[in-house]
Amino acid sequence: MAQIECGRGHLYDPEKYPTCPYCNTNQQITVAAAGRTAPLRTTDPGPTAPVPTTAPQRTAPVGAMPVTADNKTMPPRGYAPQNAVPVTAPQKTMPPRGYVPQTPPPPAAPEPTAPPKFHGPSVLDAGKTVGMMQEAMGFDPVVGWLACVEGPSRGKSYTIRGGINAIGRSDRMDITITGDRTISAENHAKISYSDRNNRFNLIPGDGRNIVYLNGEEVFAASPLQAYDLIDFGETKLLFIPLCGERFTWKQEEKDSHGDA
Repeated sequence: MAQIECGRGHLYDPEKYPTCPYCNTNQQITVAAAGRTAPLRTTDPGPTAPVPTTAPQRTAPVGAMPVTADNKTMPPRGYAPQNAVPVTAPQKTMPPRGYVPQTPPPPAAPEPTAPPKFHGPSVLDAGKTVGMMQEAMGFDPVVGWLACVEGPSRGKSYTIRGGINAIGRSDRMDITITGDRTISAENHAKISYSDRNNRFNLIPGDGRNIVYLNGEEVFAASPLQAYDLIDFGETKLLFIPLCGERFTWKQEEKDSHGDA
């Protein structure tokens, strides 16, 4: 029986088969005469079926873990997940042995604030001489008032203390009258009260403008009576005494000691 070989290396009997019976099958045919193994053939026209380059995986991966797994390598022996420190933990490494965390010192106590000061300078801060009534009584009592009835400060009142009270626009004066530029800054006039004689006087000062008392010029000390009108340029002040025939601080002290 004579055999021939087809163009693809198959041997067959031409008397039984008009064409090669093996070209359209996927069997592996052993050719004993040639001492070789015939390759598996497909329907592709080429001698061998090429492996497509777009195959996602040409060879099987080593081991059972896929390449796309989150952890491509096996963890070391003795690994315990519950004891592991995650990468996102605030402390990635353990502190060295003997490390003692330092405790921050307590916050310092706030410094005590100074007590608020009263408005206006005191008698000692201003360097003023203490009056006789203030020295005897321990405080500077009121003895009368001036009420502004005309001028820029109309409606305001001013307190008269024992001794001599300087009048002017400056804050350093005992009686400060603001808003009237016809009044001198310092010592335009003075009002005195004598606790010994229980008497008030109006004394002209160093002002350029003349001081008037009830419309009359004043060039020397002049006694003051209740509701006298003092004229300082554009400002007119009404004098209202507290101490007089009906009341004095000395008499008040005697009455209080006698009742005791």
